Formats: sequence, structure tokens, C-alpha cells
Amino acid sequence: MFVFASQIIVLAIGVAVIALAAWGVFAPEKLMAFVASAMDKHWGIYIAVIVRLVLGSALIVVAPTSHFPIVFQTLGVIAILAAIVLVFMGRERLRRFVVWWSERFSARMIRLWLLFGMAFGGFLVYGVL
Repeated sequence: MFVFASQIIVLAIGVAVIALAAWGVFAPEKLMAFVASAMDKHWGIYIAVIVRLVLGSALIVVAPTSHFPIVFQTLGVIAILAAIVLVFMGRERLRRFVVWWSERFSARMIRLWLLFGMAFGGFLVYGVL
């Protein structure tokens, strides 16, 4: 039952990543404004940390039953470490990083990154199906 729930979590996050990245491919400015706005809110960093912790834990749990067990375990550990890094970065530093990143790259480059994001979401979905 625990593995099944973790599979659902990975599927849901994978689909959400695909959807958000697809939205950003067609409207990168709107996606970056949404992310920057979320980082301005006090809850933004909490959501970022919680999503990474949940995804990381779910990836580790489903790894043995996935198509890519070693990759899923590794990604799970990386996601948990990323959550820890976000906690130590703090909301203000994270907000400045998001703004810096969005201003540094052109819309074309952001779209390219988002295509990789769509591929990553697809990889997560495929890995647990």
C-alpha cells in the first residue's frame, strides 16, 4: 500500500512538472512571474521544500519497483538534499536567485530548459508505470 501511494505521488508530481513546463514553453514570462510571485510569499519556500521532500521520499520508496531503480534512488536523495539546501538558503536568497535566473536567460533559453523539464516529468511518469 505504501509503495502504491508513493507511485501515485511520483505520477502526480511528474504530470504537474509536465504541465507547468508545457505552460512555460508557451508563456515563459508568465511562468517566471508566477514562480517569482510564489517566492515573494512566505509559503513559497515551504511548498518548494515540502514538494522536494515528498518527491524524494516517494522516489526512494518506489525505486525498487521502478524501471530505473538506481536512478530513482539517486534522484530521491538529490531531491531531499535540495530541500535541505533550500532551508539553509532562506526565502530571500531563493527569491533573488529565481529573479537572477529569469533575467539572465532569454525566453528561448528558458523554453529549452522547460523542454528538459517536460522530459524529466515524462521520465518520472514512465519510470513508475
